[in-house]
Amino acid sequence: MLEILVVVAIIGIIAAFALPGALNFVKGYRLHANASAIAAQLNVTRFRATSQYTPYRLRVDAGAGSTIRERLSTAYGSAQAEESQFLDRGVRFLSACPVSAKPGTIGSSVTAASSSVYFNTRGLPVVPVSGSGISNNNNVIYLANDNDLYDAVTVSLGGKVTIWNYSVGTSAWVAR
Repeated sequence: MLEILVVVAIIGIIAAFALPGALNFVKGYRLHANASAIAAQLNVTRFRATSQYTPYRLRVDAGAGSTIRERLSTAYGSAQAEESQFLDRGVRFLSACPVSAKPGTIGSSVTAASSSVYFNTRGLPVVPVSGSGISNNNNVIYLANDNDLYDAVTVSLGGKVTIWNYSVGTSAWVAR
């Protein structure tokens, strides 16, 4: 009986050391999975814009913790919601870049995160203007988790969607 108690105590000690690391891993995984899901939503939104020859946008609702894909009229107005996707528990949107460095080609003067990413009928990211759109290279969505790990999803001028992780060790954004 004493041997069983010793074994159970050893297992308990090992579990006590391993559990915090496992929980941090799960939180990091959730953050990266949500960034990948948003990147996929942006790609679907872009492809819908080109295939249906209609402007689309992916709107971020930070209060609800969701993204909403919307079909727009040709004047970038009167949105028709198509699909919503919610963030996992413990993951949240950030309204601005959490660090001084910016991911990818995002200019240093751009401080706020995008509340919506618009795509014109050719699948290019644009600034919505009544009747037409001007190309835009400042589309970025920032995510964070409870451990203050950061991910960013950017859309380049050509429409390429990239996921970035912030590396504390190098103080830089690293493309995944």
